[in-house]
Order: sequence, then structure tokens, then C-alpha cells
Amino acid sequence: MSGTLKRLMAAGGREKADDVDLTGYTLLVSSLFSSPASIIPGGIAGILTPFLCWLSTGMAIFMGLTLLVTFIVILRLLTVMAYRRRNHANDSYAQTRRWDRYYFLGATVFSAVLGYSCYVALVHTNDPAAHITSVASTIALASGYVARNAGRPKFVAVQLMTFCIPMAIGLIAAQNPYYRYIGYFAFLYVAANIAITNSLHRNLLALSDATKHSKALASALHSQNLTLDAALNTMIDGLAMFDRNLKLAVSNTPHSTLYGLPETLALPGTPLTAIARFLVERQVISQEQLRDIRMALTTVQSTQQAASHEVVTRSGLVLVVTFAPAAEGGILMLTEDATERKATEARIEQMARFDELTGLANRFEYNTQIAEAFARLERTGEAFALLYLDLDGFKQVNDSLGHDIGDHVLMETASRLRGAIRSNDMLARFGGDEFLLILPSAEHTIVTAIAQRMINAMTRAFDVEGKTVYVTASVGIAMAPHDGTNPADLLRHADTALYKAKSAGRNTLMFFNPTMAEEMLERHEIEVDLRKACADGTLELYYQPIIDLKTQEIVSREALMRWRHPTRGMVPPGIFIPIAEQSGLIAAMGDWAIRQACKDAASWEPGISVSVNVSPLQFREPRRIVETVKSALLTSHFESRRLMLEVTESLLIEDNKLALSVLDELRALGVTFALDDFGTGYSSLAYLSTYPFAQVKIDQSFAREVHTNEASKAVIEAVCQLARRLHMNVVVEGIETEQQRIAVQLLGAHRAQGFLFGRPEPLTTIKSRGGNRSVA
Repeated sequence: MSGTLKRLMAAGGREKADDVDLTGYTLLVSSLFSSPASIIPGGIAGILTPFLCWLSTGMAIFMGLTLLVTFIVILRLLTVMAYRRRNHANDSYAQTRRWDRYYFLGATVFSAVLGYSCYVALVHTNDPAAHITSVASTIALASGYVARNAGRPKFVAVQLMTFCIPMAIGLIAAQNPYYRYIGYFAFLYVAANIAITNSLHRNLLALSDATKHSKALASALHSQNLTLDAALNTMIDGLAMFDRNLKLAVSNTPHSTLYGLPETLALPGTPLTAIARFLVERQVISQEQLRDIRMALTTVQSTQQAASHEVVTRSGLVLVVTFAPAAEGGILMLTEDATERKATEARIEQMARFDELTGLANRFEYNTQIAEAFARLERTGEAFALLYLDLDGFKQVNDSLGHDIGDHVLMETASRLRGAIRSNDMLARFGGDEFLLILPSAEHTIVTAIAQRMINAMTRAFDVEGKTVYVTASVGIAMAPHDGTNPADLLRHADTALYKAKSAGRNTLMFFNPTMAEEMLERHEIEVDLRKACADGTLELYYQPIIDLKTQEIVSREALMRWRHPTRGMVPPGIFIPIAEQSGLIAAMGDWAIRQACKDAASWEPGISVSVNVSPLQFREPRRIVETVKSALLTSHFESRRLMLEVTESLLIEDNKLALSVLDELRALGVTFALDDFGTGYSSLAYLSTYPFAQVKIDQSFAREVHTNEASKAVIEAVCQLARRLHMNVVVEGIETEQQRIAVQLLGAHRAQGFLFGRPEPLTTIKSRGGNRSVA
């Protein structure tokens, strides 16, 4: 593309005809009219867009717009055919420009009408088909302009705006709140496509100029010795030789290319001072770099020893320049483009110090930074804080949605955490879903504020590949030097505080204090003893009766795990069960409970069933729990219909698809299910109709307040009514008084459980009474 034509395009065609490369301009305009086939598909799509909206909505305005677009398309086709019937070889500038304007006007009006049609569809209708048709057509046609007319950036900009701005305004003004965000993205789409067009345009111009420059250089080099020319120019590195007066004797093409030298400065006899002046004036190198190069030259001439120097140009090239003495006092200058090599070295260093997925500092870099923080503390007394952040529920995301989505969550997490901290804070990914943050010169209030910002940043939902993911964060905080005088102690105490934050309900922060360490030590001791108890078989099952409120007879017993510690006595389940879940012991303990409960219940009266609590963690190994139940039933010869497994709603929230598949497989064996502790969490009534529950157990807190809280009465009554329709039993837990029993029975409950009917007791006690079904 000629320079004159470039100016014409840049200035919008305002130059006089005498200043224009008319041949190039005529070819450009001719390309617009080169084939009707370039207009027909877009025209048909444009006509169909409002027509399909009319078919979907029945609004008369779309039929009017269909006719208008049809008229415009016909005019454009007539214009194309009129242009093609003529011979334009001798067209004047004015004639050529008139055809150019005809094409521009037709395309602009076409775009504006379709843009308005899209606006009407979005703002004045609620029809999804009209919305999808209009937006998809607008985006497709607009994208076509970018691909076709990259040589005409202003042309593309006008078409994009007439197409997409009405669409964006329509999306923002539409009744659907989610369209608003898409409307804002539409502005970004326009800006991005304009930028892409300008980039393509610049590349076309640069390619044209580069081609011309290459041809001129090839012509100049043709007169030189062909053998020497071939040898020099096949070198990868730049080479230049200067005589004793530092005037250029010979150079190769890579030398000129690396420094951006014009042909005039690559000719033999060019003084090195002229080349240096050019490089400084064009800001290829700085004055300081020039002084260093001159010192290196002086050293080489005086010592006759080679010397190397590294130069970083303004464009980012990293050049390694080697000066060596040549014959007759001359200087040989060898220039290596080390940009890629240096970049590779930098990438290797980056990989060694930073996490590849998130771009954050990795464990190695953290160790370096924490050591420096303690060294600074020793020198200056500057205290700092260490924050240990862990994602809540991230394992479920990986297990249920896959590692690709998990990786996206981690990348977005890193971005959010960066936005919540200060520029001089050091954030690192410690591994998995764990992050560490070093806060220098941080007071307690500042640390609290930053930690809370990090937690708040994680409360927003993640939108990954069309899936909505919720992941929260817990933070443990240790302050140096108060909570640790070395990296290991500080990290351990931050981890301890993190554990307490998770135990406190997650999505919160905790500062370390010495009592936490004591609690962690006690927890560790309990875990060690619990492992021993599991191995020794010293855990027990106690059974609490569940009675039928009409007959007052025992219909089932709930198996409750008990642990009699040799020195601590009876350890409450609220203490050892969470430890079992966190330490991974719960699966083995749950297997044992199912087997032992089936074995014990096999000796009861035939009409009495047994209920066994199952942890949500056991469902993460679906084959294991299914095989455990099968084995327990076969070994004990216990009827499967008499075995009821109690699950909590947390299982259904974590992974409802997996839970439902396991429940269905166990139900096929004849096992029944109960929803335990209903009312303590999310407690969606939808669970009762979605999952195969035979029984729902209402939490004891409702029974305690049945006489004082109308809401508790309403919940019990509503659940009982729904359960009756779904043929489920309702068990109210925590019945301790006769008044509570009467109240829940009047509200519709079928069964009850509580101290009024019996406390949990071992199998030996049950057998000593002869297994009496009556609770009277």
C-alpha cells in the first residue's frame, strides 16, 4: 500500500486528486464491489433478522423493518451491478470517491437499521427468540466487517457502532437484569474489534513498508562481493568491522536490523560516531549506555583483549555486544540477540520462584521472603503478620466438577486476593488451596481489616464455564515476634489459628493465642487415643428407643456411638466424632457401626428396626459404603427392611447427584433412609420429595420450644402434613416431658424419641430387660 494511499485513508479521503495514488485507490474501491456474493449472504441474514423477530413476536414494527432492510439490500445490489457494468480503468478521482461513498452509505444505513431492530427486540419485547436472533445476527454481521474491511479502520468503526451501540443500549435497558452486564460487554466488544482492526491495519501498512525497505536493501547489497555477502548475511549474529579510525569497513544485515540502522549508516566509511549519534537520537540506547560502550572500545584498543557488554534497547531487545581487536588496529564488533535466551532464563527463574497456575509466589519464594522478614525484624524491630488462608469446600469442587474448574477457581482466587491486599504485601500459594500472606509493619487492626477483605472477596460466586461455584475462605493469623520467633513456629501457630477458624464455622478469621496450642495438643492426644480405640475395638454402641406415639411401643432404636476413655471417662460424641471426620477415621468407624448395629439388632424382636447415623464423608467412597451394608446384612442375617440409615442435609448440599445415586443403590437392597436433624440447616422441604426418605427426624430444638414458640409449632405441623402426603413417618427428637409428647402428637407426629421414653443404653442392659417393647 503506497504512502499516499495510507495518508488518504488516515485523513478520511480529504486530499486533492493530484496527491492521491489513484490506481491504488481505484483498486481499493473495486475490491468493495468485486462480487455481489459478498453482499448477498449478509443481506439475506439482515432481512431474516427482523422477519424472524416478526414471526416470533407478531409486532408490526418488525415487518416494517424487514421491508426496509429488503429495500436497502436491493439498492445495494443494484449499486454493485451498476458499478460492475462499467469499465473503471479511466475513472477520475471524483468518480471513484463517489462510488466509495455509495458503498459506505449503503453499508451504514444497512447497519443502522439492523442496530435499531436489535434495540427494539431487546427493549420492547420479552421474547427470548427475538433476543437471541437479534443479538446473534448483530454480532455475526459486525464480526464480518472486521474481517473484510481491516484496510478501512474508520469504515469498520462506523459500521460497528451503528450495529452494536443500539444493541448494547438495548441490552442495558432490557428488563432482564443479566442483559445489563452483557450490554456493558458489548461496548468492550466494539472497542476490542476496533482495536483489532487498527492493529491489522497497522500490520498491513508495516508489511508494505517493510517489503519496500527489504527490496531497496537487497538492491544495494547486490553490488557487493556475492561470496562475502552470502557468508555475512547467513550469520545469526550481527557483525561489523571498523578500521583503526573507527570507520565502518563491512557489516551484515543482522547488524543493521538489530540496531535499526538505515542503509546510509550501513555503508563502508560510515564513522562509528555517526552510528552512535543516530542510536542515541532515536533512543535505541541511552547516553549512559553509549558511555559504557566507548569505555569498552577504549579498553579493547589499549589492551588488545576482547570485552563484552550487555545492552538493553528501548524496544526491549537484549543485545550482548563483544568487541575484539582486528588486523591493523581495527575493531571487530559482534552483536548477539540474547532476548530469547534471556527471556528463557527469566522464565526458568519465574518457574522456580512463582506458581505456574496462579502467578503467585510459590513455597520456595515464600521461604525466602519469610526468612528476609525475620532478618528485617532482627535488624529494625519491624514486626509483621503471617496469614494462613485455606478455601472452604474446595475439595468438593474438585471432586464434583473436575480439576479444570478447580484450577479456574484457584486462578480467580489469586486475582481476588491480590485485589484485597496492599502492594508491598507478599502473597504466596503454599500448595493446593492454601495461601500465605506476609504483612509487613502491620498492626492488629490493619491485619484484621486486610484478612476480612480477603474473606469478603471470596464470598462472591464464581462463574466458571457456565457453572456457579461457591467457595469461602478461612484465615488463621500469627503475629511476629509475639507468636513465633522463627519461620517454623510462626507458620505452625498460623496453621493452628486456621484450624480454629474452620472449627468456628469457617468463612471467618482467628488470631493465634497460646490456649489454641494447648487445645491442639489435647486434640492430637484424643486423635491418637481414638485411633488406638478403633484398632483395639473398644468403641461401643448405645441404643435409644424410638416409640410409636399411638401404641406407645418401641418400633426402632437409634445406634449411638460411645467411647469410654481409660482416663478421661466417657468422651462426648460432639468431641470425638468431628476429630474422626477430620482425621479420616470416620469411614472405618462408620463401617464398624453398621456391622455392629446389624449384628446386635438381629437378636431383637422381629418388629423392631435399627437406625444408624452415616457421615457425609462416607458417601465420598460410594462403593465402600454399599459393600459395607451388603456385608453387614449377609453376615448378621438381618432383614434389610429393618435397617434405616440416617443422613443429614449437609450430604445433599455437598453433592446431591452422588448422594442420590448411592441412596438409590442402597434402597435397591431394601434399606430405608431417614433425614436427620431437620430444621438445623438449610432444611429445604424439597429434600423430602426429591430423595427416597421413609422418615424425617425433626431436631430436638423444636420440641423444647413447642409450648413457647409458634414458629416451632408451625414447622412441626407443616412437616407432618407434608410427610403424611408423601407416606413418611415423622420422628420428633428431644421429648422429655409428657406435655411435649402430647403437643407433638396433636400436631401430627407419628413417632418420638427422647429421655421421656428412655436414655441411650448398651445392648447388655436391653437384653437384661428381655427386650420389652413397651416403654410404660
